[in-house]
Amino acid sequence: MQSFRIAYRNVLRQVKRALLLGGAIAFGFFIFTLLNGFTGGLLDSVSKNFADLSGGHIYISGTEVSNLGSEISVIRDTQTAESALAALVDQVLSYNTRSSARASLIAGSKQETLQLEGVNLSQETDFIDSLHFSQGSAEEFLKNPIGILVPEKFLAKLGIEVGESIVVKTTTINGQQNVGDVIVVGSLKSQDLFAPGASAFGYAHIEYLNKLLDMSSSQYQTLNIYLKDLATIDLATTEVLGALAQSATVKPREEQTFGPPSPAQLGFGGLSSVAENERWKGTKFEVTNLNDNLQGIDALVGVINYTGLVIFLIIIVIIMVGIMNSYRMVMLERTAEIGTMRAMGVQKAGIRNIFIWEALIVSFSGTLLGLGLALITMAGISLFNFGIDSSFSLFLNQGQMQFKLSFLRIMGNILLICVMSLAAAYVPARAAARLQPAEALRAV
Repeated sequence: MQSFRIAYRNVLRQVKRALLLGGAIAFGFFIFTLLNGFTGGLLDSVSKNFADLSGGHIYISGTEVSNLGSEISVIRDTQTAESALAALVDQVLSYNTRSSARASLIAGSKQETLQLEGVNLSQETDFIDSLHFSQGSAEEFLKNPIGILVPEKFLAKLGIEVGESIVVKTTTINGQQNVGDVIVVGSLKSQDLFAPGASAFGYAHIEYLNKLLDMSSSQYQTLNIYLKDLATIDLATTEVLGALAQSATVKPREEQTFGPPSPAQLGFGGLSSVAENERWKGTKFEVTNLNDNLQGIDALVGVINYTGLVIFLIIIVIIMVGIMNSYRMVMLERTAEIGTMRAMGVQKAGIRNIFIWEALIVSFSGTLLGLGLALITMAGISLFNFGIDSSFSLFLNQGQMQFKLSFLRIMGNILLICVMSLAAAYVPARAAARLQPAEALRAV
């Protein structure tokens, strides 16, 4: 404790030097902590947005082979699909069924294309509340079986108003063209979730969309599952796939390719042909999850984190060089002082520990300052609302940037900086401890 008290007084005595070293450490820790918080929050925001868009965390889809050899995206064997939920026991928060189609909206001579999602509102009770209306209301959508919701920019493109009737054209699961009349009961604030030019999403009742797709009202194309704990998503996916494999044909995970949906998955059943030797009977199930869809985002986050780590390590190396040179200068400045202390009976270990404690106090204080600045900065940025119609809305949570830090990672980073600082100070500390009292006193 005596070494610590002397070290503490030395730090206060050399405030300028301590501020320079501590400030450099604080800056490096601030940048790295801010970057970690950004990537952690980014992944959470993207996961939430994708889950809301796709209706769940795990997705069970099914395909059949038609008499003509075309792949049809439909689950008629609903009992088998839903029985797989039992494999998850109490892990399921909720589940829902959806159908999807690439549809053209026609108003007079104008036509626009979007991805039309058929939702079962009796299952997705919270879905309607997650939508952001610019015109119309959730109540109008709920009570109108042929009502649809479209992005607000479609109103101007089609030259229509909310409440007007338009024609929707799509392709049935068997590859035939079909049309129907719908009423635009609401418009949604635009969300450029992927990139400019990416597919826009609209919503209809699943019963009506199934009719357009030539499916019965009890059928669907995907069964989506929300989990209570997202950390178990990969294990839960494996369990669901295993449960389905016991009574149906399944597509093994290793044979799955992740990326843009196939024509069959978009409702163009007749456009995807299956080779005769690869055809199957009944429904072939495929199980994917949120992580599969986010592989590209995970890779991006990994690159950002690794880049941040490299920058952080470079800053640490620079700081170590600075600490080493600074304490060499300290040793020269305090040569006489060290000689006096040694003459008074202070052991070599005591001299060495004073230097070590000084470096630890400066580095630890710097990390705490950097952490505090990072937390304040993150809190300030989180107050800004960039709007859900931003091109970066995929990375935002309700229009706001979200940050997430791991306590263990923060502690690990603090420990890393302290250890590296101690390693840098050890060489001059050991040299100071080896000074002979008589030689050091000659410097007086």
